Amino acid sequence: MAEGMDPKVRLKEILEGIQKDPRNPRKVVAAMSGGVDSSVAAWLMKEAGVEVVGVTLRLRPCSEDEGGKGKACCGAEDSIHAKATAGRIGISHYFLDYQEEFRDRVLEPAWNEYARGRTPNPCVLCNRFLKFGKLFQYARQIGAEGIVTGHYARVESLPSGGMGLFRGVDPKKDQSYFLFALDREVLQGCWFPLGRLLKREVRQLARIIGLTNAEKPESQDACFGVPGEAFADTLRRVLRKESVPGYFVDTVGRVLGPHRGVHHYTLGQRRGLGVALGKRAYVAQIDPTGGTIVLSTEDGELLKTGLEAADVNWLDPSFQKEPFEGWVQVRYTQKPVAARVIPLSEDRIQVQFGEKVRAVTPGQAAVVYREDQVICGGWIL
Repeated sequence: MAEGMDPKVRLKEILEGIQKDPRNPRKVVAAMSGGVDSSVAAWLMKEAGVEVVGVTLRLRPCSEDEGGKGKACCGAEDSIHAKATAGRIGISHYFLDYQEEFRDRVLEPAWNEYARGRTPNPCVLCNRFLKFGKLFQYARQIGAEGIVTGHYARVESLPSGGMGLFRGVDPKKDQSYFLFALDREVLQGCWFPLGRLLKREVRQLARIIGLTNAEKPESQDACFGVPGEAFADTLRRVLRKESVPGYFVDTVGRVLGPHRGVHHYTLGQRRGLGVALGKRAYVAQIDPTGGTIVLSTEDGELLKTGLEAADVNWLDPSFQKEPFEGWVQVRYTQKPVAARVIPLSEDRIQVQFGEKVRAVTPGQAAVVYREDQVICGGWIL
């Protein structure tokens, strides 16, 4: 557990935190993927005296799992781990089939973004519509107050009332960026017991509990994919879509050679271009209609002083009326940048960076923080 702290003392602190939660949960649904994080989260809630019902989502036919080579949310091994863990910690466990919803609400929109020359973030869509949206509906149908997951994030009371979303304390595992699009009503019914834990503490807890997946390797970022195949290509193949071929050109329009389809490329990309320009080149523009991709060797062209984002979701509406200072993150792995945020309408914001930011990519999420709190987030135009 934490450096120099007795594991039993640390565990007591965690359980007391759940028990003192003002929402006072009596029954929750645990999203169980078969991994160590969701398993420990479910166990913590049960140990705190909450009735827990385990659920695993089936998001695609296991026959599509490429003979075990792919990584799918319905993977047989993960399903076995999830059910075995539920039995180990003494809770009921069920499977919910959301294959059609996954295809319609996540995969199709993701491909449409790639086909438009944009770079989607399917994890955000999956969280909003399925892992939290549909699962929250199921929880209410069976009389539960909400859901518990193994995400590294925190839900805490706001001075203005209601609950807010905050970063997890483990900076290497914080997943609040992927949760900005949750409905506020859903957020009120979310419990993230791992939000105040480090990953190594979670594994130590799993060993203490005696979970068989305590040493299970980290899952891949994309739950839908095949090793050696780009995510966009997997979508094209599974959804039976056509690629848009075309040509690379330089900044003055000179043709440099053919490319494999616009869905393969994203703004700022340097690797896998297969074009020699005498110095490192990157994707500067994408024309999805004509199939033209502009390459540049001038890195300064990729630096931006700001952005606009649409379909903004406000998790703390108290910031919605006036411009404010905050920190903005435009990629999950990017360091947040100080910025001025100007609300343009109920669902649109303008962001003015305090310093130039590289590769601000249309289709990706821009998430706004004040210290550790998620204020809002939207899709970069």
